[in-house]
Amino acid sequence: MLEKLFSLGYSKTFAERYYQLWGERAIRIAEAMEKPLPRCFRVNTLKGTISEITKRLMKKGFQFTRVPWAREGFCLTREPFSITSTPEYLTGLIYIQEASSMYPPVALDPKPGEIVADMAAAPGGKTSYMAQLMENKGLIFAFDVDEERLKETRLNLSRLGVLNTILIHKSSLYIDELNMSFDKILLDAPCTGSGTIHKNPERKHNRTLDDIKFCQGLQMKMIEKALEVLKPGGILVYSTCSLEPEENEFVIQWALDNFDIELLPLRYGEPALINPFGIELSPEIKKARRFYPDTHKTSGFFIAKIRKKG
Repeated sequence: MLEKLFSLGYSKTFAERYYQLWGERAIRIAEAMEKPLPRCFRVNTLKGTISEITKRLMKKGFQFTRVPWAREGFCLTREPFSITSTPEYLTGLIYIQEASSMYPPVALDPKPGEIVADMAAAPGGKTSYMAQLMENKGLIFAFDVDEERLKETRLNLSRLGVLNTILIHKSSLYIDELNMSFDKILLDAPCTGSGTIHKNPERKHNRTLDDIKFCQGLQMKMIEKALEVLKPGGILVYSTCSLEPEENEFVIQWALDNFDIELLPLRYGEPALINPFGIELSPEIKKARRFYPDTHKTSGFFIAKIRKKG
């Protein structure tokens, strides 16, 4: 059993962890992550309707299926030539985006006119989707520490016709310096990325438990900051592309224990783990969701929807 994970390149530490979490399913998850994901895209309704843009693509021979949780999302089943060379892509009528990463903006459900923050925004996929859901009305404050990736974000937002977003080249740990309160906040947190082996195979063997611990500390600080500036009754969506419970369920348990919040149910994905490594967590944590490459054909992904009480 473990030999199979070793043969796929996983370190002993992580092979043993995954077997403890999922048993024989760990092999199915690992094997699924060896395969490339289907290429997915989002129709940009700031520039056209879903029906007119999908019709244009179908005329060119593209075929696709709907992403169940994203009205504007589709995954290609036939790509006669690269979709990124089409006028529809080049003029911002569509945006290439993984299916799992479409879910956080949908779960957050930002409305036109609201004040929203994206605490780790680059390269702008989720930010631009939020702008689309907000019909370019209201304000998005989008933070990122990486200057090069922020340049890419600016280009993406420009191509997509996003007008309601202010980019801030700074860690969102300083979000309180804006002296503002927010209706909704998206925190797609920095993480070890262990759910993205399909595009980062080196993560099978070069991550350590210290990396997980470091990310967990940062994630907790970012949640604390988010809740500080979120309005009472406001919504925080927390997500990672990590498989590790320490970056997911344990972080949410910590937040439930330390802040006046509640978890709201999410419709898609499998219920989060409530007994990882034999550690009993609140049954409430089942409301958070996990996506797995073996069943959902996505990257490994975690998402929780949090309401600040009061």
